[in-house]
Amino acid sequence: MNIERRVVAITGAGNGIGAALAREAANRGAAAIAVIDLDLDAARRVANEVSAAGTPAQSYQCDVADSDALDEVAGRVVSDFDAPALVRANAGVGSEVKPLLAESPANLKWILSVNVVGAWATLSAFGRRMIAAEEPGWLLVTASEHSLGVPFPGNGFYTMSKHAVLALADVMRHELPPHVGISALLPGLVATAFSRSTTRRPAEFGGPGAENETARALLAQGMDPAIVARAAFDGVHAEEFLIATHAHARRYWQQRCTDIDQAFTVLAEGEIGSVSYDVMEIAARLAAPGSQ
Repeated sequence: MNIERRVVAITGAGNGIGAALAREAANRGAAAIAVIDLDLDAARRVANEVSAAGTPAQSYQCDVADSDALDEVAGRVVSDFDAPALVRANAGVGSEVKPLLAESPANLKWILSVNVVGAWATLSAFGRRMIAAEEPGWLLVTASEHSLGVPFPGNGFYTMSKHAVLALADVMRHELPPHVGISALLPGLVATAFSRSTTRRPAEFGGPGAENETARALLAQGMDPAIVARAAFDGVHAEEFLIATHAHARRYWQQRCTDIDQAFTVLAEGEIGSVSYDVMEIAARLAAPGSQ
């Protein structure tokens, strides 16, 4: 998928990976870049930086958890530029590190509203317009190493949300028409201000929390966002579904695969054995002539 001389739209683009993606899109010859963020001032700074370097860019303020607002922004982007060739659903939040049984329903709703509903709303609002444009396009969603397993306990709501994001992308790749593809980015630790996300939690979800200093120190040791952005665009160019950026994350998936393999080994040795109840196989049998 080639973005040269095409429009790119990125959510969560006011800082971190999103801002790096905006800069990399400009480096790769994008015609224009829509910089979308909850923080309009941050979005403006990135858009102004990209524009000053020679690529037209426009900032847009939006809470991705508000699907109606996001749909309106998508319409404005198409009106201001054109249907994007690449849409990057990057906005996401995390929260305080604590065990799941010590968590609150309000915090769960906040994380899911941004990380899951926001990802779906972004892909939906732009994806429908990309499909209608009938031009080659690509969707890119930020999953995480947390989509592959459990890197560490204590961040359960974030981990479950990123499992959901990977599932969202996986289902969508089977539903999209041939001219629109999708990738899921799987970053690990990246040097961003992600630890500050709790400080912006709305009152309806429990209000702002303090930045975790340990998390801040850990993030400072992470990968340069510019490296992640280059890997993301390389993966999109190669039309890869999963785009890995951190080699250590492979072991989270390997542990999951080991657990799954063990479960099915036990199943095969038991009473149920290998009898198949595959829904698609059964549906095909029911749909076959003379099956009724």
